[in-house]
Formats: sequence, C-alpha cells, structure tokens
Amino acid sequence: MPNDAVSLVRARLAEGREQILARHRAGAGGQEVVRAISALTDELIADLFAAISAQFPAATAPRLALVATGGYGRRELAPRSDIDLLALLPGTSEGPARARAESIAEHLHRAMWDAGLEAGYAARTLEQCVDLAREDHTIRTALLDGRLVAGDAQLFRGLERATVTELEQRRVEEFISDKLEEYNERRRRYGGSVWLLEPHLKQGKGGLRDLQGALWIARVRHKVAGLGQAGERGLLPQREVTAARAARDLLWRLRNELHYATARRDDRLTFDNQRRVAQALGYTDEPGGELAVEKLMRDTYIALQEIARASDALINRCAIEDAPKSLLRRVPRPQPIDAAFKVWNGRVTVNDKEVFARRPADLIRLYAVAETWGLPVYSYARDLLVQELQRLAPQLATDREAHLELWQLLVREGSDGSALVPLHELGVLGALFPEIARLRARAQHSLYHVYTVDTHTVFAIAHMMRLRSGALGDTEPLLTRVARSQQRPLVLMLGLLFHDLGKGLGPDHSTRGAELVRAYAQRIGLDPADARDVEWLVLAHLRMSHISQRRDLEDVALIKSFAREVETAERLEMLYLLTYVDMASVSPENWTPWKANLLRTLYEKTHATMVAEGLGAPEHVQSVEARRQRLAERVAPLASEQAKVLEEFVKELPERYLATAQPQAAARHLKLWGVARKTGFAGDLHRSAVGEADLTLLATDRPGLLALFTAALAANGIDILGAEVNSLSGGIALDTFVVRESGGGAPSQTRWESARADLLRLLSGAEDPHRLVQKRLRRASWASSAAPAVATRLRVDDVSSETMTILDVVTQDRPGLLHTIADALHRAGVSIEVARIATEGNRATDAFYLRDLAVQSGRSAGKITDPARRAAVTGTVETAIASLAGVG
Repeated sequence: MPNDAVSLVRARLAEGREQILARHRAGAGGQEVVRAISALTDELIADLFAAISAQFPAATAPRLALVATGGYGRRELAPRSDIDLLALLPGTSEGPARARAESIAEHLHRAMWDAGLEAGYAARTLEQCVDLAREDHTIRTALLDGRLVAGDAQLFRGLERATVTELEQRRVEEFISDKLEEYNERRRRYGGSVWLLEPHLKQGKGGLRDLQGALWIARVRHKVAGLGQAGERGLLPQREVTAARAARDLLWRLRNELHYATARRDDRLTFDNQRRVAQALGYTDEPGGELAVEKLMRDTYIALQEIARASDALINRCAIEDAPKSLLRRVPRPQPIDAAFKVWNGRVTVNDKEVFARRPADLIRLYAVAETWGLPVYSYARDLLVQELQRLAPQLATDREAHLELWQLLVREGSDGSALVPLHELGVLGALFPEIARLRARAQHSLYHVYTVDTHTVFAIAHMMRLRSGALGDTEPLLTRVARSQQRPLVLMLGLLFHDLGKGLGPDHSTRGAELVRAYAQRIGLDPADARDVEWLVLAHLRMSHISQRRDLEDVALIKSFAREVETAERLEMLYLLTYVDMASVSPENWTPWKANLLRTLYEKTHATMVAEGLGAPEHVQSVEARRQRLAERVAPLASEQAKVLEEFVKELPERYLATAQPQAAARHLKLWGVARKTGFAGDLHRSAVGEADLTLLATDRPGLLALFTAALAANGIDILGAEVNSLSGGIALDTFVVRESGGGAPSQTRWESARADLLRLLSGAEDPHRLVQKRLRRASWASSAAPAVATRLRVDDVSSETMTILDVVTQDRPGLLHTIADALHRAGVSIEVARIATEGNRATDAFYLRDLAVQSGRSAGKITDPARRAAVTGTVETAIASLAGVG
C-alpha cells in the first residue's frame, strides 16, 4: 500500500481526535463523543480499505466485508477503546477470491497499526464465524452488534442471516442463560453495589456493561434494537428509558474524561481520578458545604443506580417473566391476597390500575405484602407504582395513613427489611421523607464512609430489622436479646431513620437532625413522648461510639456522668442498639470484635450504674475485686501450667484490662507476662480470621515505651488499627494492638520476626527509633494522594477525666503515625497512661490520657493545667504530624 495513503490517514486521525477532544472540553455529551470517535474510525478504515482495494484490477475486486463488532459495532468507542474489527472472508470454495481477500485483510491490518488505529482484528469466513459462535457466547454476542463498515454488503447480509438462524428458540434460551450467568458473575467480581468508593464505570453494578447485557437479552427475546424500542414495546416505562439514556450519557462522558486525562483505557473512578474529573467537568466546592468531588460522585451514583434499575427491570421482564412457560415451574391460577393485590405467575401484582389512586398508602404496602409472601413484585405492578408515584409524591409527606403503613413495616415482627431497598430505590421513601430525598446519593468523600448518606440510612434500618427478627442471634446474642425486648421499637426505628439526615445542613448534623425530628413529629402527628425520645436519640447517636473508643471505661466518674445524661435504662438500650447498627452499616469491615467489646463494656457498666439505687454503684473496690476473681476463674482452665502465678498476675492487672479481657487472650497474656518478668520483654502475634492480627507486647515499663513499640512496627510495615495500653502494678507494660500489613492482611511470620528483632535492639538502646522509622518511611509506597485528605485536628479535653488530661487527635493515617505522636508526647515530657487508638478508613481517631511529668509550683505529675504548657504539648504533636505528612 502506498505510504502516502497511510500518512494521510494518520494526519486525519490526529486532526479528528483533536477536534473531538475540543468538543468534549466544550461540554459535549458522552454519546456525542463516542459516536464521533466511531464515525471517524469508520471514515479512516474505509479510506484505507479503498486505497488497498484500488491496487487490484476491477475484474478481480476482492469479496471482503469489514464488520465492526463489540463496542465499535454499537458506535460506542471511547477515546482509548479497542477497535474490534472482523474481516469477513469468502468461503473456501472461492479459492482465488479467498486468497485475494486474505491478502487485503493482512495489508489492511498492518496499515491500521501504521496509521495509529489499534485494532483487535480477526479474519474469518462465515462458516468459521458460525462455528466459533456456537462454542463461545461472547463471540455470538459480538456478532449481534456487528455492522458493515466497508466492503461486500451481500457477504455481510449472509452473516446477519446466520446470526439470526443460530438464535432459534433453543439457542435463545441458551444465550440468555449464558448472559445471566455472566451478568451475575461480573457483579460478584466487581462489587454487587453501585455505592462503591471507587466505582467501575464499565464493569461494576450499574455500569455500561450492565445495560449492554440487558439489551442483548432484550434483543434476542424481542428483537428490540436499543432503549428506544424497549420503551416503544413496553419493556420499560418511558420515564425509565429517558432516565437510563441520561445516565448512560453521563457515564460515557465520565469514561471519556478518564481516557483523555489518563491517556489510557481507565474505567475506574479512583479517588485521584475523582478529583481530576470533578475539576475537568466544572464541578465546584460549596463554601462550607458539599465538595466538588462529592457533587460528582452524587451524580455518578444516581446514574449507576438508574442503569442498574433499568437493566434489572429489562432482564426481569425479558429473561424471566417472558420466558416460555415450559421453562418455568408450574404456578397456580391467580390467587387473591386482598382488595388491592394478588399473586400471578409466582409474583405479587395489583388487582387493577386504580389501586394506588384509591389508596396511596398501598405504594408502601405493595412491597410489604411481597416480603410477607416471600415473592417478587411483578414488573407491571412495579411500573405502575413508578408511574403513579410521580403524581402522588407531593402528598405522601403529609399522608398519615402512608406513614402508618411504613411504621408497621418497620416494627413488624420477623421482617428482614428486604422491602426497604426497593422502596428507597424507587423513590417511595424519598416521597414520604423529603429529608431523605434531599440526601439522595449524597457522597461522603472518605475511606471510612463506604455508602452515601441515604443508602447508609436504609442499610442501617434493614440491619436493625434483621437484628430484631433474630437473624443475627448466633453472632450478636446480647444485642439480639436487647433488640427483641424493646417495648417501643418505633422510637428506635425512627431515631435510626433520622440519625444522619441533618448532614449537609451545617457543622453539627446531630443538632440539625433533631430539628428535623421536631418538624416531622408536628407534620405527621407523632406521639409527643415518642418524639422527645426520637429527638434525644438523634442528638446522642455519636456519644456511645465516642466514649467507648476514645475514653477510659474504668473512669467511674465518666460512667456516672454518662448514666445521668442517658436518664433511663430504656434510652440506654435504644442508644446501644442504634450505635451498633450505625457502626456496622458504615462499611462491611467497620464492626470489629474490638469495637464490639468496648461498646458492650460501656453499655454494661452504664446499665449496672443505672439499676443500682439512684445513680450510686456498688462499692468500687468490691466490684473490682469481684471482677478479678471472675477473670481468674475463667482463665484457670486455660492456663493450668501457670496456675501458681495466675492469682499474682490477676492482682497486678489494671481495672480497664479487667473490663474488656477475654479468657483466651488473658491466658496468652499470662504466659507472656511470665516471660517478660524474667527477660524484660515478650511478644506474641495471634492471627484472626478477618485479615488482621492481635499483637501483644510486654516489657519493663518506662517513659517513651509506646514510642519504641510503635517504631519497630512502623519500620516493618505493620499498620496499627487499634491499641490498648496497660501498665501493670508490678512494673510491666502490657500493650495490645490490632495490626495488619500495609497492603492488607495479617502480618506474615517473617515480618513479625523482623519487627521483634528491631524491638529488642530498640529496648537495649542499640538502635535509634527515629532513624529506624525514617528508613521505613523513605521506602514506603503510601499513596496518600490517591485517598481523600483528612485535616489534622487536635482537641484537649480536661472535663472527662478528673485526674488526667485527654488529647484527641484526628488526622490522616500514615505509616509511623502512632510512633510519631507517641514520640512527640514523650519528648514533650508527658506520660501516656491510656491510649485509645482507632483507624476509620484512612482517618486515625486517637485519644491519649496524659499526665504531666514536669513538676510545676510544687505539684506532682498530673493534669496539664497551665495553658502555655498545654499549648507547647499540642504544638509539639502538631509539628510532628506535619513533618510526617511531608515525608509520606
């Protein structure tokens, strides 16, 4: 082929790409850009084909069809998409023509690459295409999207006819079955939720491939070509067709921007890409409000949800409801349920189209009935609900009968909450509660909050319903018992519903949420006593998580103060349940045994205080001694070899250890304590089943010991997720840590042995901790730029403890952070008496109980009372964290 033809195509390709990029930058929609890229590709391939074919005499013009397949066939090429092209050859009986076609196909393939068109290329005969399609449904799918770009139209029509013939009735069912399996497997692989922190725009749930898969199924079942025809045939309501088109256009635009910005085929909206895309597409921060990246993700989540909804509806209609009856199990005749609903073909549907007009509250009851019967909702009933909701939505917020239906669903015995998700996704909950609708898909730009605010709320309520049903009795027996004993479950459920709805209205979302409760109670006529308790739950919903994870649970004054704040045992139980469900619904990994133990301890201590006479508690010393005895009795069967020293060990334990100790862990600690008394050090790594490990370190206590412990861990790539610092009365420090490797998973034995060796050198003074940690930080590959930034905040609390000053630190988690803080406090001349360490995503939320070692005005070590001294301590910590951020 002449080189000048390739050069012309290369120049036209560069020019065309620049023009399309300019259109994208000017705000062109996603569909406009992918269509333009596809059209440009068609033009250039046709030019190359014409130039090559011109070299053959007219009498020997080759029989060859160039067929676009896959995304190229659908005219959906993104800037870095592969170009899937099939060179369709004549059959083997046409010997000379076949040879000429193969030669042209080979020249064309080379010419495309030389011109800069990266193509996934295949040259096959019709017979070969049919044989491969029979064996591989992905090839069969690619041929469904085939269209002629250039060449022999008659040859291409033969391929079209063969493709249709292959999809006879039996083949249709086989194809749909294969596609459903692929559909479900892809969702499992890429995450079965649209609410992922870093969603995959193509392969994830609600991504572009979801809609493609659904349309493939609709095409072979009903011969529809695209969303428009799906709407015309009644497979989707027109509103959903319009919404799905807009959502797909946005996903295309986002994907185009990702390809342009990264200069590669990148379809995952990672944290660093989110910031980049938000800026490129013109999103801006609201002063004191929603961030630009949160606006971007809100729009993205809404688009993913619309695509997922439309895809599932199409598949439900085409692959299940419209399947041949011979492939479905036998079902009885229509079975009446009540005046509004019936069972039809194994699904719940409406008796007539006026159901919701007669009684709008049945919009809620439809899914409640389906949950009760254990059956799905028929697509006609679902579509009618969506249609009628557009008309009835304005009145639902004040429709008491509709709210009573929801209340009955929320408190119904045995309900697993499965009706809530469709009620939310279809917009019914948002119509009942404009407070929820305002937060639809409201993203929280952090690693800690996996779900949007509205989705977290719905998941939390459903989780509480499962807890009350007894479904979690094996894993959460105490919480299940407390939940099932509630006399006013509606108060608990409404408190949970409103607990986060104040977000986005100001800095204190708890206070804002309480204001929303008052307005709702007045709007709908909630019982005044119930309304007061719902309001209190919303105001206090963060208290138990804060106290349990960041305060010393052995501080009797703190427990009494909290008990007075709660006032009644019923409120305590409801707040305990709400706190658990809130934490467990933040992300799948957030609820840990460590957090569960702390929260349970706070609940039990507060409950014991409240049930005693007045707010008094049993004699403190007696209660501590009783706990020592109980722990010794529970440990004894597990530590027969250490029976002689068990009593001595238990006597030396601090009160806070007694409150949270588990017998198996205490037995391990007993053995290590014996070693540490003899050698000055002992350590043990105990792997758990959740990808983390419990690490126990014991050593002769001294100032700055925590800084040494954490230096060795940081230097060996061991991240600390939680920590408990204990000083035994005999002079041994017993510190426990929840740890994992920086890349995830429990630390390996090799890594632990290396950290142990470093620890021994640090304790002996043979190694400098600062130098050791610096070596680690220099080689750490901590991609802090890819995660949402966390601002550093320090707060001094001089109220919660009578004897110590508490320093709360919230900052971005980094390798060596705990060592940096512990070392800074040691250098500032303060002693860490208690450390409560927690990691939430990439946010560290730590609390340190401090005693000032500097003697001032004749006073011994105690609280940091002097303002200048307090400022010096916090300044030292702030400087150290800032320095670490610069290294990381």
